Amino acid sequence: MSNIKYAIVYLNLDPDYAKLNNLPVKLPLLVEDFQEARVTNKITLDQIIRGLEAEVEVNKNNKYYISYLVYYYYEAFKKYLHDENFEMAKTYLDKSKNVYPDYRQYFYTALYFKKLGNYEMAELNLKQCLKEKPNFAYGYFELGNLMFERKIYDEAIEYYSKSVEIEKKFTLGYLKIADVLIENGRCEEAITFLQKCLEIDKNFIPAYERLGVVFNILQRYKDANYIHQKALEIDDNNFQIYYNNAHSLARLARHHEAIESLEKALKIQEADYVLHELCLEYKNIGRYLEAIEVEERALEIAQKENINLIRITLLKLALIVEDEERFNKYFNSLKGTEFYQAALHLKILFDLSQGKIDEVKELLQNDEILGFGMLFERLDNLDYYLDKLEAIMDQNIADSIIDSINEYGMIDPFLLSDNLEARGIKSEYLKWLKDLSNAPKESPKGLEIVINGLLLSGFNYGLSERVAVALSRYLWKDGNGLAFGRLLLRFYQDRVFGDNAPVEVFIEENIEEIKDMSFHFARIFAKYDDYLMDFDSLVEFEMKDFIDALKVFLSAVRIEVSKDELVSEIFKDEDIRKLLVFINALNRL
Repeated sequence: MSNIKYAIVYLNLDPDYAKLNNLPVKLPLLVEDFQEARVTNKITLDQIIRGLEAEVEVNKNNKYYISYLVYYYYEAFKKYLHDENFEMAKTYLDKSKNVYPDYRQYFYTALYFKKLGNYEMAELNLKQCLKEKPNFAYGYFELGNLMFERKIYDEAIEYYSKSVEIEKKFTLGYLKIADVLIENGRCEEAITFLQKCLEIDKNFIPAYERLGVVFNILQRYKDANYIHQKALEIDDNNFQIYYNNAHSLARLARHHEAIESLEKALKIQEADYVLHELCLEYKNIGRYLEAIEVEERALEIAQKENINLIRITLLKLALIVEDEERFNKYFNSLKGTEFYQAALHLKILFDLSQGKIDEVKELLQNDEILGFGMLFERLDNLDYYLDKLEAIMDQNIADSIIDSINEYGMIDPFLLSDNLEARGIKSEYLKWLKDLSNAPKESPKGLEIVINGLLLSGFNYGLSERVAVALSRYLWKDGNGLAFGRLLLRFYQDRVFGDNAPVEVFIEENIEEIKDMSFHFARIFAKYDDYLMDFDSLVEFEMKDFIDALKVFLSAVRIEVSKDELVSEIFKDEDIRKLLVFINALNRL
């Protein structure tokens, strides 16, 4: 008995199971491994290898078991290479070479060198592999990967193309051709190869992911959303798809759905950039406390390169909610960073909201502060300018808003509706204020509510943000209405705080934010010259939706109209007169 080296047990496997896992139907196991497997009801990779090694040593010419042993050596190699245990990976690579060297030896040696960063040796081994097996699609595929990583894009496409010539249904090959094209800004061409992937396998999620990204890059947001929805029908637990879809939804002005998509992404995987995007979406609809909560969580787990971006966002939120302790904390954390000048701008606005006029004047004399061209003079005559803003208020609406502020300092939309009605105001938008749905309203009815909310906020930047966003959401719920409300807000702030930017500069400064609110809205905003109307045209015009309202806004900013004209002319649409009065007064402030 002392001469017995191995005690082998042959485990009979179900043929289908054996085929699925590339195992022999009669699997050799060492007795001790068999006993352990019986207890754990699990066969490990090491147990399979030990059993096959014993079998091959006992029967050295049994090619059947040799083929399985070499296969599992390579499986062990891949496992250790993935874990970056290079010593063990090399051990199994050498074992396979000693048992049965063939083209795979060069292939896996190439992967080993690639992982070590030795691209020259990786390339030599892959080319030798292809000499041994010229029709090996994966060999060409890995050569393509090697060239892609080295940014040799023409050769990468050449090798990927060769891989799909050999295997016509090699989805990874088509996918990587698309990746090279996307990397080089050739997104339209990439679509063809991604669609080819889906022709081969309609459930191939990586192709859906790339296609959604490509449509987002091409600003085809409806197509991107459609692709994301198709992907989620296949895999509703995909973090990246939810995140990418939120981007599409936001630019389609579907912000509540974007929030839902980001929240689902975070349930699957928490990441600082997803938390940051969710923060911005909460901010877009006025959920400021939740925005602060998720952004502070983002800061806790932030990658180093994202820390200051998150801090400046938290500084803006502290300004909006007028949280002095938070504001000072994040302001101090940004000293000496690339965001410090932006932080100084926000400090001016924060101190102004707190009534610290002398401190603001002192800051305005800092050479680092740009903009605020006329603010210093306005602070010397603050009552005069507040009177000018008050002069264009509709007192009934202003009083209704003031009387609708609840014990938490928030505007109660139900109460606002009742207060407006009690003061004799009749309009369909009174019902909108009591509508709890998120379904977007297409008509700009009620814009005078937002206008008067802004005028009431005076020189308080944070209050203007809170009031404009809240009233826009209460009235128009979602969609282009939120984008239009944001536009009115930014125009008010530009004029009141002393920038008085020409329309071209105003558009340039605000186009990215408007794009985030509604891409379609932003496209018209950017091409404003195509939509300008003269005063006579505005008198005869009618605003049916927010795109019409945007065209009126852009035209009104450009033209000069006297107060007498605004009073005496009979407008086809009275809401246009209200908008013109607001814009004209701010332009003349």
